This record gives sequence, C-alpha cells and structure tokens, in this order.
Amino acid sequence: MKMTLVIAALAAMVANAGEIRALVPCPADAEWTKSWWMPRHEEKMKAVAAGGADVVFIGDSITHYWETNGKPVWEREYPKALNLGFSADRTEHVLWRLEKGGELDGYKAKCIVLMIGTNNAGHFPFEKEPPADTILGVREILRVIMEKQPEAKIVLCSIFPRGADAGDPVRLRNDVVNRELVRFADGKRVFWCETRDRFLTSDGRLSRDVFHDLLHPNALGYEIWHETIAPMIDAILAGAPCRGRHAPVMFQTGQSRFREGEAVFPVSRIRSEGYGDFDWWLDRVLAKRREIVSSDGEFDIVFMGDSITHNWERREKCRELVEGLRKKYSVLNIGYSGDSTQHLLWRAKNGELDGYRAKCIMLLIGTNNFGHNKHATPEGVAAGIKAVLDVVREKQPQAKVLLLPIFPRDEPGSQMREKVEKANSIAREFADGKDVVWVDVYSRFLDKDGKVKWCMPDKLHPNEEAYRTIWLPAVEGYFEEFCGKTAK
Repeated sequence: MKMTLVIAALAAMVANAGEIRALVPCPADAEWTKSWWMPRHEEKMKAVAAGGADVVFIGDSITHYWETNGKPVWEREYPKALNLGFSADRTEHVLWRLEKGGELDGYKAKCIVLMIGTNNAGHFPFEKEPPADTILGVREILRVIMEKQPEAKIVLCSIFPRGADAGDPVRLRNDVVNRELVRFADGKRVFWCETRDRFLTSDGRLSRDVFHDLLHPNALGYEIWHETIAPMIDAILAGAPCRGRHAPVMFQTGQSRFREGEAVFPVSRIRSEGYGDFDWWLDRVLAKRREIVSSDGEFDIVFMGDSITHNWERREKCRELVEGLRKKYSVLNIGYSGDSTQHLLWRAKNGELDGYRAKCIMLLIGTNNFGHNKHATPEGVAAGIKAVLDVVREKQPQAKVLLLPIFPRDEPGSQMREKVEKANSIAREFADGKDVVWVDVYSRFLDKDGKVKWCMPDKLHPNEEAYRTIWLPAVEGYFEEFCGKTAK
C-alpha cells in the first residue's frame, strides 16, 4: 500500500511538471518518504481512524516538534490533540497529506491550527519559489481544510521568524508572505494569530535562548506559542466569539498606505476588492505564475501595466492582435485592471519577473495612481514608475524596456490632464535610449484640439482601433529589433 501511494504521487508530480511546485500535492523527498515520512503518515492515519481529534495542528517541523522540544507543554495542554506536523514539509507536502492522504477525513474537528510556509522559502532560491507561490500554496491548503472540515474553525498562525535579525533573507521572504496571509482571515472561519512579536526583541532580533538554531523554538518557545494561541483555541472549543490576534504597529508596515509615499511602497490587492471568497486579483497572479512556470524559461515580450495593458487580453480585436504577435514571439501579459504603481511593484518583486528571461518588456503604469488618489502628485507617481523600472532592471537586466507615457485622460486643461503630463515629463528622463527606450505615443491619441474622445470614449481606455492603429505600430518595430523575427 505504501509503495502504491508513493508511486501514484510521483506520477502526479511528473504529470504536473509545468505546475507551480507549491500547489502540486506530493509526498516528501523520496529518501525521507521511505525512511520515516510515510510511516509517520500511516501512524497518524491510525489516530484518524480512531476518531481524529477536536483540536488538530497542521504544519512542518515546528509543529512536529511539539512532540520533542514542546513535549512538556503538549502533554499538559493538548493531550487529546492530533499533531499533523511533519518535519521539512512545504505546502505541497501538506496538500498531499490532506487531499490525497486522508488526514482530515472521517471525523469532525472543532479547531485546526495551521502554520506552514517557512520551508518553501528555506529550501529553494527566490526565483524558484517566490513569495507569491507560497501565498497561493497556503490559500490552497485553507481551501482543502474548509472543504474537508466544513465545521472547523481555523487558527492561521504567522510563519515564525527565523535568522538572527530582520535582515535575514529568508525571514524577509516569510515577512512578505505573512503580510498577505493575514488577509485570508475573515474572522468567521479563519482567524489570524500573530506570533512574531512574541518571539522578537524590539529591534527585530531572534534570541538563541528561545530559538537555539534560529529556526526551531525550544521548550520556552513552545510555552510562548501555547500562551499565544490558547485563548483562541479555548474560545473556539467553548463556542464563544474568537478574537484573532493581530500584529502591533511594528509588524503592520507592509499593509500601511501613505498618501504621498504609497506609489513606491509595494502592496498587493489580495482580498481587498470586497468580493468575499472571489479574489480575481490573486487568481490572476496564479494564472500568470502558471504561464511562467510552464514556459521554456524565456519570453520575447512581456507587457506590464494596468487595465489598459490588461485589455490586450480582454477585448476581442486586441486579442487578435496579440495572437498575430504570437505567431512570431512568445508573449506574457501581466497587466491587471485597477493596478497602480504600488500593486505592480508588489507583483514585480514577488514572482512575476522571476523564473524566466525576457528580451523586451513594455511598461505602462501610473494612471490609476491619479484616478484612485486625489492627493497623488506628479512627482510621487513618477517616483512609483521609477521604482517599478528599477525592479525590472534588477530582475531582468538583459531585457530592453519600452517605457510608455501615461496615456492622456480627461479634458485638455483639466487638473488630471496636467498631472499626467507633468508625471510624463519627469518619467521620460528615466529612459537612456539604449536599455530603456521612451516610446512617445502621447500626442497620437489627441485630436487637433487636444481631445481624446475619438479613440478613448471614456476618456481613459483606448478603443480597439487605437490599439491597432496607434499603440501596436508604435512598438512593433522595437519588438522586431529587440527580439528578432525567428518564427515560434
């Protein structure tokens, strides 16, 4: 039976070779699977068959070690709980255990404590496992838990801090993930439990007196973890209102918004649209990461931007134009409707420029900064464009960049039009004419009176004719120059 499960899982891995690693259910590495991982799973399945438990802990070695480093507090406080922590597990391993292995089947838990993700960052370099993938993996685990245990409440713990100080590169990756995971806590089924402030000093240092190897807590660390989660578990078991534990100010920086500085501060739009469980923005991140992972590691052309770029995919005639390009080039469109510079900056930093090499990147961003924030200034928006451009140059240094001006919007002489034109006058200085080329199409959208209605009926988005007769001709020659004409 054991080998059958392993073979089936390995076959699934091959079948999903183009899928995001963090989302493909699979057992642990082959050697561990044979020596202890599958035997541990089978041992846990005996507990499942015996009726499971009201309280279930799910995770990696940090959860696993409740049975060693944390044994005194576990035996005192959680003698009837079920520990589904497996050392070195990543999100994909947890998914296998829950989805394929049956560890949540056949019983009704009341409270499930989940903490997972540190090994996704710790076992692979950034470009192989960017934060976006880990976030998507945890979201999928939550989906499976809610499907398998529809009556259970979930305590979602922040990934524990690791490394000596705040500059530790893996801790920084985990911090990006934590800032987004908190958004999955709806206060109804999923409750956030912030733990990092309980372990760190005021200057962000992690003491070996609590984490001997700067990763795994000792006995004192487990006492602290218990004290942090116990009020939430007790409330859930008692059927009382559960209050999530959120971070103090020092841990909230990643979710702050600033009027003038927001354009250069990376921020996602995960679960921020008011659509409940429907999160189109993160679903699009998932789709684009899948395109990247399933590629051959190279794209000729990458479109970056907001709805104006997104519309190359959404409008029928624009899709036809892109399909024409795809006869010659490989194309990735990472335009997202509604995005401002800070949202594109988050995507650029956390997965959408990783795992491939681009030849030509076309960047158009900034109009929503003005449209969504009345306090936005041309200088601030231009700084946001520069921040995005800097990340592009850092992550894709070999690519040529086509920097487009923010397209004209509103009427001539309006405050909005003046702000856009001022931001463009600043941004065009970011182009050196060699690695970054300014593509000045701004005036081509205007009639003799400076109006845009003929090609932008809503005074913001170009119509399909404008994509065909203005935008594409302005950049097609650069595509040929930077990518060549080798047929795909």
